[in-house]
Amino acid sequence: MATETEVEELLHQRGWRTAFTVAERVNAWAALVGVIERGYGDDIYEYTNDLYCRNWLHEAWLLLDEHIVQLWTPQIKALDDRYKAATVNDDGQALDQFHRLPGPDLR
Repeated sequence: MATETEVEELLHQRGWRTAFTVAERVNAWAALVGVIERGYGDDIYEYTNDLYCRNWLHEAWLLLDEHIVQLWTPQIKALDDRYKAATVNDDGQALDQFHRLPGPDLR
């Protein structure tokens, strides 16, 4: 397992546009969930792009030291629960046409 800084750099090397921090991606996920709860108004392409903040977190969770995971998981789980409550579950059928979703677990 790796430190937060190591994971930020590794994911950037794997193609993410910058070396995001966990806090930046959690904040982006929180902002997106809030927008969805109020009624998302952009098109599907913008939506799938916006979802990448959550994909980054999923990828990072597979690499991060356990103490970082334990620190952030409650907040991310709460945001995931809000997201699920604000959206319709269709087993990814509609969204899969545009965007591959990670598995349901953080790990």
